Amino acid sequence: MPILVVPSSGSRTWIPAHILPTQRTRQLSSVSAAVLAILLCSCATTSVKQTWKSPTCPAGPVKKVAVVVVADQTNVRPGLENRFAHDIGAQGQPAMATVGLLGLAQIKENKAAAAKLLREAGADSLLIVRLVDKATSNRQARATPATMVPVITSSSGYGWYGYYDVVFMDLSAQHSTLRDDLFIDSSLFDLNSGEKLWSAQSKTVLKEGVDKLVVADELVAKVAEAMRKDGVIR
Repeated sequence: MPILVVPSSGSRTWIPAHILPTQRTRQLSSVSAAVLAILLCSCATTSVKQTWKSPTCPAGPVKKVAVVVVADQTNVRPGLENRFAHDIGAQGQPAMATVGLLGLAQIKENKAAAAKLLREAGADSLLIVRLVDKATSNRQARATPATMVPVITSSSGYGWYGYYDVVFMDLSAQHSTLRDDLFIDSSLFDLNSGEKLWSAQSKTVLKEGVDKLVVADELVAKVAEAMRKDGVIR
């Protein structure tokens, strides 16, 4: 049965009832949205496990953050530092990468000189991001039912191998998935006093074949979000 719709203009329009949203349609839309949210969460690769903020941390955000990512692999340090500087600065918080200013060996050799150089660049705080632990696992899943075939092998020599050995060979197809669990510490320090102001411990799951750029973006976004939530940056 058609339904009469009268807009505010006063004109009348007859619309078939079957094309109007029903309560069941709205319920299905809500369920679909919930399922989508669950699926998106299940794809997350990084989770911040805990954060800590010094009780003596000054109120309000820091002035300018210098970022140091402790990594020797090619492109890892510049890639992550530039991402951190971009995400931290997304809401007006000044931030800078340090890869073009200081090498890791330079910082280790003379921390006071490195801090002085960073202060001269306008930074009052230093975010150090480093890998503290890594766990690698290899998960195998059968693609076909197991097929155990007895095989008799012969040996022409003597010894404890025996003359005949009966072994079972698993001929079923298997898929192997390599996974790295990366445990990362992100700590913010005051460049004047050297004191730790804030830190976060996060876990990043790196699966075989995953787009590492996407993983890096999520890691940076989660840490920057935690820093904003705790009020150390804007």
